[in-house]
Amino acid sequence: MLACGSLAAGLSFAGPVLAEEVAEGTVLNAASIDSLLDKTLQGQPIKNLLVGEQQKMIRQFGVTMVLTHTKPVNVTSGLLELTEKHKGEAKLDAGKHLVGYATGVPFPDIEVADPDAGIKLVYNALRVGWLGDALYLNPLYFLIIDGKKGLEKEQGWVYRRFLMSGRLTEPPVLDDTIAKYEALINVYPNDTRGLGLLTVNYTDGRLPDVYAYVKSLRRVRRLSSGAWADPVQGTDLLFDDTFGLNLDPTWYESWKIVAKRPALVVDHSILPPMDEKASGHAKYPFIKLDEPPFWNMQPDNYETQLVFELEGRPKSNHLVSLRRSFIGATLGAPKFYWQDMYDRKGEHWRSNQLGYKDFKWEDGRSGPSVANVLLVDVQRFHATSFGSSKGFHFNPAGAKQADYTPEALPRMLQ
Repeated sequence: MLACGSLAAGLSFAGPVLAEEVAEGTVLNAASIDSLLDKTLQGQPIKNLLVGEQQKMIRQFGVTMVLTHTKPVNVTSGLLELTEKHKGEAKLDAGKHLVGYATGVPFPDIEVADPDAGIKLVYNALRVGWLGDALYLNPLYFLIIDGKKGLEKEQGWVYRRFLMSGRLTEPPVLDDTIAKYEALINVYPNDTRGLGLLTVNYTDGRLPDVYAYVKSLRRVRRLSSGAWADPVQGTDLLFDDTFGLNLDPTWYESWKIVAKRPALVVDHSILPPMDEKASGHAKYPFIKLDEPPFWNMQPDNYETQLVFELEGRPKSNHLVSLRRSFIGATLGAPKFYWQDMYDRKGEHWRSNQLGYKDFKWEDGRSGPSVANVLLVDVQRFHATSFGSSKGFHFNPAGAKQADYTPEALPRMLQ
């Protein structure tokens, strides 16, 4: 009997040992990460769910994740129906430009093995109105933060975007030569108030037309279109960083999907929006402005979602040598959840995290909204962040092309 009992005990220990499952609400931070890596969240090892430079950002820079169970991804109302209706129409020409496209997700069947899968994914993210045919974000406050000293300055902007194709509303194409109009108008502080920038992006991959209006001069001037990858003045962003990615895909040397994998992301943020009625740090309740390094978001819910790991390699004249992005793999919701950028020496330079939440648009649709954005320059120990406000409008009533032309810039500043 003793021998049999010993044998049974030995066999039981020889089998696989199941990892411990963490409770929902477990906090993953610098203090707990070593104790949690080998545990699981909904059966998946946590160490396998951390992507890119997330471990580094947790250990060295204070990123905090509240582990929660997966919820369904909210796909914009009507987008999947449009995708099915127009399936197969969009193509890539010899120069990798998108042709034959009207609306819906251009390439709904992304296969990792397809050599063109990477650029197709970028078109899926940039050319359809999954965040709205028109955006009107007023106010949009950039917080410029020094990791040692704290909040340096606040920049108040109004952001406007209007798609000319890939629209969810009829007609889906207003002008097949123009991809979108995009305007950024400064409203704070007073010493810079009155600057307006308008960018016209084209569908054939040519560089954009860029216009500036300076209120003190009462003139609209055309600027160089080669600044699409330059730093946004006073921030840690490059112009092609805004809203995760802002460019024509053909401006990069190459795009490659490395894998389709699960990742920890913020898809249902619980963080509050900016409080315009408050003053001081209380105006920005979504961010830890009183705790070094002063740029981290308040603890938010991270859940497991499938993502595409995408590598974008800019041309040699770009400040970045490699952009590694983790983009939602749910059809119709190509959200840029996390990105890491590397300098020309191949060293980690910046990390960009974006949080999303579900939102009811002004036209009655249900769709996603950007809840918060944080871009950290780990080499300069510096960051730029913004959160949502009650003035974020998706598909606002009355939006029309005439409101986004160079002639309309002065009116945008009123």
